[in-house]
Amino acid sequence: MESEIIKAIELAIAHELEARKSYLALAQESEDPELQSLLREIAAEEAGHEATLRSRLRLYEEKHLLRDTISRYVSPQMCSEILSNPDLLQLGGERRKVTVLFADIKGFTSLSEKMEPEKVVDVLNTFFTEMVELVFQHQGTLDKFLGDALMVEFGVPVAIPEAPARAVACALAMHRRLQEMRYLELTPIRGMRIGISTGEAIVGNIGSDKRMDFTVIGDVVNVAARLLEHAKESEVDILLTEATFREVEGLYRFQTLPPVVLRGRREPTAVYQLLSET
Repeated sequence: MESEIIKAIELAIAHELEARKSYLALAQESEDPELQSLLREIAAEEAGHEATLRSRLRLYEEKHLLRDTISRYVSPQMCSEILSNPDLLQLGGERRKVTVLFADIKGFTSLSEKMEPEKVVDVLNTFFTEMVELVFQHQGTLDKFLGDALMVEFGVPVAIPEAPARAVACALAMHRRLQEMRYLELTPIRGMRIGISTGEAIVGNIGSDKRMDFTVIGDVVNVAARLLEHAKESEVDILLTEATFREVEGLYRFQTLPPVVLRGRREPTAVYQLLSET
């Protein structure tokens, strides 16, 4: 419907242009200086009106395109907040406490080897559609897809209360949704792994004026990614760092695991396995 309305507006603007040309043509035909002046003034007013209409239509289309783009990464509520505060999308970054979640599919390599490429894409699209919907429900922000994995942040670009708790609740909801999908025979995926980390990071648009990506940079991202690796190695579904655990302690059941030296780090990291809600 919107596209048809825009076409109608563009047609109306085109009529403004034709009217202006007509006024100028009449001014040339007239021999009355006063009428010539009047017609030129009307043509000038038409030109100004046409320029205003085109400018307003362009601004609407740009905002509409921005909304469509942002809505792919955040919930509708957060999208509205971003559009009402465009400064959130300016080039640069700021230090902020965030919670990062990495998730991927159990045994996806061996699973995909048994399927045609088109089927692999279909399985991934179905899985990601369901998981991203849950991310948005918990006010998370989709950062990117990484093969059969996805990276999500909570607390950016708009700060939200209890971001770690939302991330943990989202992780549990993702596992529940996958179980439902398996029960309904909607997916051949047997399980998924999740790593969650909380800490300070630089968040914002990174890149150039022509090409920017909103992302999170910092050790908190690396730790979440390494936790996901450790979850796969230790056959555990959901792992959390101590910082995340402290934020949600008492809300869920956990098992304290032996500290582990994550890849790329020297010091052991305290690790907690999320079991269920209390």
